[in-house]
Amino acid sequence: MSALVAGAVLGLVIGAICRACDIPSPAPPTPIGALLVVAMTAGYVLAG
Repeated sequence: MSALVAGAVLGLVIGAICRACDIPSPAPPTPIGALLVVAMTAGYVLAG
């Protein structure tokens, strides 16, 4: 559970740094790409 929280916090921090420095976000630009990330995360959580 702590790995899940650490991953979420790290993602938010990276997003905030990208926004503050005006760097493009490293997230997928399409809904299909975003769904792929969600599917991989759900698979990791369910397998653990």
